[in-house]
Amino acid sequence: MKICGLVAEFNPLHYGHLHLISQIKQQYNAVVCVLSGNFVQRGEPALLSKFARARAAVECGCDLVIELPAPYSLSTAMFFARGAVGLLHSLGVVQGLCFGSENGNMKQINAIAALLETGLYKTALKEQLQKGLPFATARQNAVGLINPAADLTLLQNPNDILGVEYCAALQALQSPITPFCVKRIGPGHNSASSFKNLASATLLRERIRTGGEYKAFLPATSLAAVEHALQTGQIASIDYLDRAIVTYLRTATAAQLQRIPDVSEGLHNKLSIAANSYATLQEIYEAAKSKRYSFARIRRIGLCGYLGIGFGMQQRPVPYCRVLGMNQTGAEVLSLAHKKATVPLIASLKEAERLGDYAEQLALLEARCGDVYSMMLQKPTRGKTDYTTKLFKTF
Repeated sequence: MKICGLVAEFNPLHYGHLHLISQIKQQYNAVVCVLSGNFVQRGEPALLSKFARARAAVECGCDLVIELPAPYSLSTAMFFARGAVGLLHSLGVVQGLCFGSENGNMKQINAIAALLETGLYKTALKEQLQKGLPFATARQNAVGLINPAADLTLLQNPNDILGVEYCAALQALQSPITPFCVKRIGPGHNSASSFKNLASATLLRERIRTGGEYKAFLPATSLAAVEHALQTGQIASIDYLDRAIVTYLRTATAAQLQRIPDVSEGLHNKLSIAANSYATLQEIYEAAKSKRYSFARIRRIGLCGYLGIGFGMQQRPVPYCRVLGMNQTGAEVLSLAHKKATVPLIASLKEAERLGDYAEQLALLEARCGDVYSMMLQKPTRGKTDYTTKLFKTF
């Protein structure tokens, strides 16, 4: 069986994602999707729960859906990619990894990925960062200095950035998984425009929340998931957690703020001062952000701090593989993985807790994240859903 991996947030799942899945199915028998949990890289809750998105993913062609836990889904592109790629590699049965790309040139993507693993690059990056430059600019400068012929747009476009990081993660693991890309079609990542039945996830989230037109841009099963969430008050928003995060930022000690992933160079002091100088989370984040610290980075830090995600968690390999959904083909993939996987394959957090050590710590954190997410919905739900919601099966 030829098996391909895919990493996604599906926030929400739209026709661009469906195109990517269909391209994979032309070359592979099965698609294993690593899906971000209830929180996403923008430093926000996902629009729909991980369970709703996992079901939509299976119904739209993914055969097996596994969860990317919060410390990784709420991380920088590098650690997001390393967490997801590490999971696919640990299954022991995945042969390919597909991702969308604005550029579409795998040779160039692989070349830059290889450069990121060199000592020469790391030295150049450190020198650029010492100039006070934002990380993205410092990285582009470092790559350009080492290889003037490099296409630096690969470090500017969102999908290309992730593609480079996926390839770098595969190279670091010396993984046999072969990466390939599908050129992105339709509007750009954060575009406010649409084309035919294609629109960015950013635009769709905005329209879903404000009552704009979104139905023409979602496949039937994804649309059904969104409609159900709207009817039952299961759409999540960071707004419901604003005061809680502000309270955390005001009351946390300097040492606690310093232990949040991605906090460096006095940013904890800046956040603390802003939290005590302004009333709303938006105002605090606006005051803390700068050329060096992007708004997305600040949002991730605030949410990671409140959720209790500690420094270094995202740098560790994911210690288990939690299945969220599957069809019959996915069950066959899982059966193969049981013979070759290097981490335990589980369906519930209780199983992870019994593993002890970091697996238990991560499982307890995921349970907390689920409880927090349940309070970020228009109509809050009961707690402990991570223990009571069964994985989705089509058989």
